[in-house]
Amino acid sequence: MQTDLNTRRVFSGFVVIPIALIAGALILQHLKDQSPCPLCVLQRAGFILVALIALVAAIRQPQGRGAAAYFAALALSALAGLGVAARHVWVLYHPKFGCGIDVLEQFVNKLPTAKLLPWLLHASGECTAPHEPILSLQLPEWSLIWFSLLLIAAVFFAYKRLSGVRAGNKA
Repeated sequence: MQTDLNTRRVFSGFVVIPIALIAGALILQHLKDQSPCPLCVLQRAGFILVALIALVAAIRQPQGRGAAAYFAALALSALAGLGVAARHVWVLYHPKFGCGIDVLEQFVNKLPTAKLLPWLLHASGECTAPHEPILSLQLPEWSLIWFSLLLIAAVFFAYKRLSGVRAGNKA
């Protein structure tokens, strides 16, 4: 029973962190008028995907290899978000290249999710728009850090689960 509780807590952490980060982004968007760019929207989608996978896992409470598979899916989602965040940070420091606002914005805004949840997933900002830093880092840099931490944690827990299976227990 203790293993079930710990698994649920770990997956719940993978739900709470991305949801809190998205809530912060929505506060900046709607209260501070910082419109999300296409790369911001794709990062939000990455955080939402991590949270949804973790929510399903927390509800299902898989053990052993099943839990490792969910952690692997979380790692892949975090890796995808990390790639987008890395690109966004690169664009911040190379503003003349931009983010392909015409093509990428049209693509992101034509997705069904942008039409279903425009207040969350509609891109209307510039990727190189300067915003006030938070603790001396821009939002894409914070996103890069958080995706990195989520990736490391997911790989760690996947490895831990697989090691437990090999050792013959469910840990």
